[in-house]
Amino acid sequence: MLQRELTREQAVAAGEQVLQGMESAIIERGYSYFSDGVVFNTRVENNRILCSDVQGTQVYHVQLDLEDVQDSTCTCPYTRLCKHIAATFFQMYSVFENPRHFLSRAQQPRRVSFTPAMLIPSYRPVASDLHGNEAAPVSSPLTAASSVSDWWAFFESWTRNLLSAMESYRASSEMFSSYQNVQSVAAGWPRERAQLFHIHANLFHLQKLQQYVKSYRQSNWYPDLAQTAERLLEQLEGAIYFADRQALWADHRPALAETVTIIQKWKENDTSSLYWVYAYRMIWWSLLTDPDWIKQEVAELEQAMQTPNAPAAESEKYRLLRAHFSVMENEDALALQVWKPIRRLPLSFYLPYMKAFVRNQEWQRFLFWTEALTELIGSAEAAQYRLVIAIWQEAMKQVGRSDECGAMLKNFLPSSYSEYALHLYEEKQFKQWVDLQMSYQVPLADISSVHLKEIEDADPSLLYPYYVREINRLIRERNRPAYKEAIKLLKKARATYAKAEQESDWERFVDKLSAKHNRLRAFQEELRRGNLNL
Repeated sequence: MLQRELTREQAVAAGEQVLQGMESAIIERGYSYFSDGVVFNTRVENNRILCSDVQGTQVYHVQLDLEDVQDSTCTCPYTRLCKHIAATFFQMYSVFENPRHFLSRAQQPRRVSFTPAMLIPSYRPVASDLHGNEAAPVSSPLTAASSVSDWWAFFESWTRNLLSAMESYRASSEMFSSYQNVQSVAAGWPRERAQLFHIHANLFHLQKLQQYVKSYRQSNWYPDLAQTAERLLEQLEGAIYFADRQALWADHRPALAETVTIIQKWKENDTSSLYWVYAYRMIWWSLLTDPDWIKQEVAELEQAMQTPNAPAAESEKYRLLRAHFSVMENEDALALQVWKPIRRLPLSFYLPYMKAFVRNQEWQRFLFWTEALTELIGSAEAAQYRLVIAIWQEAMKQVGRSDECGAMLKNFLPSSYSEYALHLYEEKQFKQWVDLQMSYQVPLADISSVHLKEIEDADPSLLYPYYVREINRLIRERNRPAYKEAIKLLKKARATYAKAEQESDWERFVDKLSAKHNRLRAFQEELRRGNLNL
């Protein structure tokens, strides 16, 4: 059916957009969904919209815009091009081309282009989040008129057996199930009130998770628990971002004032984990923006910082929190002066600010932070690095410095290895390119033959160090197969030396090599068989 309604050209063009705008991990997960056969009811509308249903945790409805893939939509909570959209793409692409070949391309290093969607939290509340889970409604005495303190009292009652259940069963599943189910309490409430209830349910469960770790795990954050905390923070970011904050301030100020009282107490937490710090900053940055409230919080932090004989960890905690308000006061250098010496702060600690600057089109401010955090960016995990570098390239473009990007990628090594290598090659800076490959111990066998030929045509001598290193490495393996591979490389090296009219240098090199390894009988035999011994 799709073969009659669409063309191969449409499939290929859509694929190029997918490669440009979708993360490799999402493409891989989409391929798994496609392979599992969970994409159904696929049909074409208006000659450009590919619709489908995809079975995930529930059935999601996808509309893939083949002309502008970025405009595609899915009913799942993910705000960007998601795995369900990717699965729908593979369902269509497989009609015209081999999807495995496309997956292989997607797994190769590639440039990521900036899109405004990168700045939107990856999670957005959907109707079922804000108005309850009809399959498992939670009975409660709360109404839309109940106070925030009533909410928290109910949360405590609702979760009275949660920690023991987490200890007995899978902790992360019990925690997240409790968080999702309790949201049904706000079913039928005014939307803004339900949004704020959602935020508080998240804050409560994040605090409960930290209590569980401290009480039951002796402050050990197992990967499963850390992932749960990260999911809660991701959903908190989305809940705040998509909330109608203007309506909250207009109609629910007393509830926000209660929120201040709750979040102020979080200063008493320790910093054995930073998850509560992330939530604390989100709330103050985007929700509790009243100048008087901020002034009071800053005063309390500064007073705590001056406590005599306070433990070093306590002093560091208050300085860390106070620095957040320095950023709100546009005192970025002061904040970074506090944070950068704290080596355990990862790049993710700084990302909320950097994304906020770009949303406000404060491009120079973003570039100031990238310069200050160069080392962290260069060692960040792949997804975070790609996000920052895509925004950085856009920021450089906005300030008229795009032509500097290629050379400056060197500053972000090792994360920028692939992009920097591509820049050097495209600019025909072959010596620097070879040096980069050798410094990162890239095997000669992994280098494209096309690349090697072009470099050899330009300047054969640039490859000599590479050949020498590889030949010596193979000889050190001390086995016959490795010696045979070394002989093959020696023959390639001989051709390269001959092309450069430096046969005498090659002869001296082989002579020294033979003399150095004269006790390796098998190697000497391979030299003779290859007619390379002198």
